[in-house]
Amino acid sequence: MTAEQAPTRTDFEALYERNPDPFGVRTRWYERRKLQVVLAGLTRERYATAWDPACGTGDLALRLSWRCDRVLATDAAPRAVHLTEELCRATTVQVAQLALPGDPTTRPGFPAELDLVVLSEVLYYLDAADRRAATQMVLTRLAADGEVATVHWSHHPHDAHLSGEAVTEELHRRLTAAGLRREVHHEDLDFVSSHWTRGRTPEPTPDPDPDATSHPVPDPIPHPEPTR
Repeated sequence: MTAEQAPTRTDFEALYERNPDPFGVRTRWYERRKLQVVLAGLTRERYATAWDPACGTGDLALRLSWRCDRVLATDAAPRAVHLTEELCRATTVQVAQLALPGDPTTRPGFPAELDLVVLSEVLYYLDAADRRAATQMVLTRLAADGEVATVHWSHHPHDAHLSGEAVTEELHRRLTAAGLRREVHHEDLDFVSSHWTRGRTPEPTPDPDPDATSHPVPDPIPHPEPTR
């Protein structure tokens, strides 16, 4: 595992003030593809409640709202909260300022139980104590059949405590120790994503169609008439 380092902290509020899309979430193919991979890895078609605890520009929260009845979107930076509110104005996304390991379910009007938590590009910015507290809080609030997803840049940002690979494996150990099962794991050249579920049973093997072999598929290529 990569050793934990004391980072040079980034002022994310100032970062979003200078540029409303500082990481190119809407312009860089890498960022758009990463988002698509995370969404494709979700194990259910729909969720009742989801939480995006580092909402940034709001793009992930917006897309989660298409598959979730309610989405909680929070961020430590007030400017990021404002950007998410603007983008998700006509959706069911609820937005608030909150820094991990803060608990969003204590906010008025927020549900006490979460079906989906997506930790996107946030865990490696927390120190060891806050990562441990954040994981425990998520486990406490996660529904009996809930899902935790995470995605991070694989490498070690200059302003982070760990690399994305290291923080993903740390979370994997803690979640599996708590009884969750990793169902999806994607390692790309520059990012790593995982999904863990609690209490979800595998889909049964579908019964074969009894009529499948009774109707052979016609050959679309005509056979030439034999020569005489």
